[in-house]
Amino acid sequence: MKFLNRSPKFCAICQKELKHKHKPKKEWNIEGLLCGDCHMDKMRQYFEGTMTQNCVECKSKKKITDLWEPRWQWEMEGLLCKSCFDKKEKIFAEEKEFCSICGAKLSFFRYTPKSKWKVTGNLCRKCWDSNKARNG
Repeated sequence: MKFLNRSPKFCAICQKELKHKHKPKKEWNIEGLLCGDCHMDKMRQYFEGTMTQNCVECKSKKKITDLWEPRWQWEMEGLLCKSCFDKKEKIFAEEKEFCSICGAKLSFFRYTPKSKWKVTGNLCRKCWDSNKARNG
């Protein structure tokens, strides 16, 4: 009988009963816990650069060490290749610097649209005022 009726835990890869639990890195895309042997194998693959994964955007298969983690503001899961990361970065910078309706360069004051307007990015004062008058 286990302490406090805890059921035994098993490795997510080899299904051995776990004595010591190891959490996998989020880049490995493994649900559950790992035994020591499987954890060491995955660590070795990861640091030698032999582990591959698909880019979230273009689905190209690359080494994990060549993939980039997206910014938290993009609200994405997974990893991106360098070209997709650069494209996202450029779009993100444009959304931050220019009005998403009229395209005017934003000054020091930027206006965030209300969520019910369904507009992404920031707005200039003139566009924000017109949207407020039209949509409330």
